[in-house]
Amino acid sequence: MQSESVAEETPLEPTPESFELLEQQHHHHHQRRSSRCRKRLLHLGDGLFSLFVITPLVVAHWRGTWGWMDLNGPHFPGWLCFLLGATLHTTFALLREPLNAALSLSRDAPKSRWSSVKRWLVNRMYTYAFSMGCLMHWRGGWNVMELYFAFNLLPALSISAICLVGLVLAKSVRNLLAPPFIILTDRKEAMFSFPTRFRMKVNICGLFNRLAAVPGPR
Repeated sequence: MQSESVAEETPLEPTPESFELLEQQHHHHHQRRSSRCRKRLLHLGDGLFSLFVITPLVVAHWRGTWGWMDLNGPHFPGWLCFLLGATLHTTFALLREPLNAALSLSRDAPKSRWSSVKRWLVNRMYTYAFSMGCLMHWRGGWNVMELYFAFNLLPALSISAICLVGLVLAKSVRNLLAPPFIILTDRKEAMFSFPTRFRMKVNICGLFNRLAAVPGPR
């Protein structure tokens, strides 16, 4: 008698609620699959766009500016380009945090057309100045090595070996990678941030303020 009552209380036929639950689960599963496919397609499209559109434009910018400097070599000597490029690199690295603090907008900050235009102009000027600093640093280094070592095989191999050992010791060999061996997709990041070896945040303005607050010898 007990087994019959249990069988009567637990019917084998599905109820409308179970049908609705199964339909909802199937719908959510389909949404997750379509979302994953969409993300994969966007990721693939971003990679192809970076590889076949952005990379050639970057190479054209570098090669064109480099060639223009070569055509006007007396105005862009090797040592000057190298020192100026290194100075710009160091300056931009030290000014990352102050620039982000001065020009970044908080979520609750009121948006105005002038602030948007100012951020756009500063961003474009900063990007172009940074690209010129990188280009002069590279070109200056090449010209200095050509000036002192010419095109001889042994000095070239020696310099390459010394630099490679330094990169290995600093655990920075991955900096030798470039497209198409490595592709970085776009992400929403701070305007003036760029990665450094030890990922340290240095606020040069705060450092100067602390140094100024230190009392001098009496």
